[in-house]
Amino acid sequence: MSLLFPLTLPFLVENSSQSQYEMDVYRGDLEHSKAPGNKWHKLQHHLAEAQRQNANVIATFGGPFSNHLHAFGAMLAQTSFKAVAIVRGELQPKLTPTLLDMVASGVELWPSTRSDYRLAEQSDVAQAINHQYKNVYWVPEGGGGELGALGCRDWAVKICAAYDQYDAWVVSAGTGTTAAGFLANGTTPDLHVFSALKGASDQRNQIIEQAHKVAGNDLKYNLNNRLFFHSDCHEGGYAKHSSALLAFLKSFATTNPAMPLDPVYTSKSMFAVLSLMEQGAWPYRRTLFIHTGGLQGWRGYSDASNPFSLT
Repeated sequence: MSLLFPLTLPFLVENSSQSQYEMDVYRGDLEHSKAPGNKWHKLQHHLAEAQRQNANVIATFGGPFSNHLHAFGAMLAQTSFKAVAIVRGELQPKLTPTLLDMVASGVELWPSTRSDYRLAEQSDVAQAINHQYKNVYWVPEGGGGELGALGCRDWAVKICAAYDQYDAWVVSAGTGTTAAGFLANGTTPDLHVFSALKGASDQRNQIIEQAHKVAGNDLKYNLNNRLFFHSDCHEGGYAKHSSALLAFLKSFATTNPAMPLDPVYTSKSMFAVLSLMEQGAWPYRRTLFIHTGGLQGWRGYSDASNPFSLT
């Protein structure tokens, strides 16, 4: 099955001056049913490293609707590792659908206060886990770190080998791990990264730094010249929706009913790049949009706010 889907651009019908634009979507959300999008790619090398270290337990971090935690639970259920997750905030008597799936997958949940959560592996709850279980392998929040980026570089190599006809790629960013891996691949074209975080202008430098580490001695090009970072497309902040974004999603779901976007990442980057195209301000003819998954995140919103559930 091809994972390349052409996108219907509604504004092209109304304005022929933008008829030069073509955009396809690489449906990463259809890869690896247990860990769709970028999730499997970010976790694969972490699991291999845990195996190499003879770890008995793999632990990680995330919020109550985390796509990373959801994929982590599904992947670990297929291994012999014990899975432990620190969940940001107090666990409520009624668990979220994401956390219920994790419990069904055998993941042990540990609640954490928000202040302690920010300390990651240095937090009190992480130290308690290390004390209770010996030889714990920790996966950074979101499946990040150098190993997470390495998996995304491998992903970029495969995508480029199959589809090399594009002038630019578009990808969403949370931790920036996927973007760093894509940038570390020498055959990735111009890379436009749209951050879902508010106040994330420093993330550009973090992406470049991590890409340098992953590329290592293979680096034969200027990363700075190929990365285009957009920090002003968060539409109110992480996981928030502006009225303009909501209106766009309704329209997009009508013209592209078989192309669901997630509520946190791809919805915002798609809105941003199509707005630039509609203005005639996008400098590329052929663009590949990488769908990084996350559709289960809609379970954190009301059904009425999800236009793709109505198509």
